[in-house]
Amino acid sequence: MTKSEVNKLLNKIKGYYNSQFFLDEYVISAWIEEMEPYDFEDAEQHFKEYLKEYPDMAPKPHTFKKGLLTREEKEKRKNAKYTVQCNLCQNWMTLQEYEEHYGRCLDIQYLVGVIKQKNLDITREELEGKSDEIIEGLLNKYPPKKITLDEVKKIIS
Repeated sequence: MTKSEVNKLLNKIKGYYNSQFFLDEYVISAWIEEMEPYDFEDAEQHFKEYLKEYPDMAPKPHTFKKGLLTREEKEKRKNAKYTVQCNLCQNWMTLQEYEEHYGRCLDIQYLVGVIKQKNLDITREELEGKSDEIIEGLLNKYPPKKITLDEVKKIIS
């Protein structure tokens, strides 16, 4: 997306979320950086869907792009036989990528819950950007509790 297209999108967002959406050079710069790999038409359509789901909450650039495909991802998807959307992070990928992606995404989803419980200051987006070694380290520090079949039966009965 070009700077002028991002500005057009931001003005549209401002029109719907006037009292919650403030534009300054830092906000515009963040949006330009986040939205550069996406097509304007896709973002515009995505905003229409966003409005239906979140009529009272102005979007932030890092959350707005969830579910959007970059130009590169669209090209891969066009050439792939099968594509899927991760039910945890909403990203689209080829079936082969999904097989590798899902375990890591599940680990991150677990860590997001731990982080909320412990009131730690890190977002899902920040975790997604961390290396596998850091994710492993966090999982070692906060290991998931192993639950037995008997314990599951007690919980559900």
